[in-house]
Amino acid sequence: MKLTFLGTGAGETYPGYWCECPHCTYARKHRGKNLRTNSSMVIDEELLIDIGPSCFDNAARFGVNLSKLKTLLVTHPHEDHLYPQHLHWRNTDESLLPLTYVEKMRHGGPRFTDIPQLNIYGNSFVMETLRKSLDDMEELKINLHEIREGKEEKTDGYRILPVRGNHGSQRGFSHSYIIQKDGKTLLYALDSGSYDEDQFALIQEHQYDAVIMEGTTGLNEQYGGHMCLMNNIRIRDRLKENKCLRENSRFLLTHLSPHWCPPHDWYESIVASEGLELAYDGLQIEV
Repeated sequence: MKLTFLGTGAGETYPGYWCECPHCTYARKHRGKNLRTNSSMVIDEELLIDIGPSCFDNAARFGVNLSKLKTLLVTHPHEDHLYPQHLHWRNTDESLLPLTYVEKMRHGGPRFTDIPQLNIYGNSFVMETLRKSLDDMEELKINLHEIREGKEEKTDGYRILPVRGNHGSQRGFSHSYIIQKDGKTLLYALDSGSYDEDQFALIQEHQYDAVIMEGTTGLNEQYGGHMCLMNNIRIRDRLKENKCLRENSRFLLTHLSPHWCPPHDWYESIVASEGLELAYDGLQIEV
């Protein structure tokens, strides 16, 4: 699996939209890996996890084509993870598709080429948001699938197992995903908070080639609905003790807030000293 991090920031991005604190000021000045947009990741240009405001812009910048996506997994409906407006642009007049490009230009429209059906997976809160935001799923070539924690889904060669997190004011508001394909296993755990034991038991049933985990609150103590660095380390150690991490597996942190996490230039060595990796916008890895 080829993983591309389309964004690695928290909701306020990095630097924060309206902030001039030392971390945000440093990021604006030095740019590079210090700049982080809303978190999103794509696997093999086929499966997208979260569809935030900047994911398509970033995909184009990083040489990734999202037009042929077949699967979208949504962790939860907060707008930095689910921006339905992007899905509106799947609409087109299908009768235009056989026409020449010049003829298509006379008519205009948001899309001139064919696209595959998009299977979207998410919890009941995600489904409610999408149904309120989108008009005609058939016209948009979208199929909605409501997930249940612990119930495996199969889509386009991937096996997907949702795991309930503790983020948001209501139970079952956010979900992590265990993703398997071609003998490789990935855990994508954003906006999860600390897991209930029954859900962590699901996580411990697998061995991972890569773990992608939110590190939102960084050097701060644990903050409701999010993970800090010490909690990342505890989970890594627990997975390691239970032989859930394969040899040469990678454990990467993403979804970083400027007000709890130092800029990448400073924070990378701190994270590395704990045996973890710090993701950044545009990072590509193979697992």
